[in-house]
Amino acid sequence: MGHFTLEILEKFQAMCMEGMDFGEGPVYDFAMCLTSSGKVYGVSSGEACKVGKPISDEQGKALKNKNKEKDPATRMAILKKAFLKKTGREMNREELAKAARMVN
Repeated sequence: MGHFTLEILEKFQAMCMEGMDFGEGPVYDFAMCLTSSGKVYGVSSGEACKVGKPISDEQGKALKNKNKEKDPATRMAILKKAFLKKTGREMNREELAKAARMVN
């Protein structure tokens, strides 16, 4: 049986975090709309926005990345990765609890 090295798994995780798509199915085409509250939602191509205004793919990606930086789960994952890189070990229970309080 084969195995994956830690280096390969880290590269795979980085590619997934960057948004690389490993899907084998069809790609769904949709347009994005922005509401006045800042929420982005998708509609079928050619369909009009029910609320808000249409935005470009670039604007949608920029907003998604901006919102992702605020997401506590994403911030926690970044913090855990930085901790592992700096210390060479995973966080213990107390450190995880402290980090969770910091990101929330």
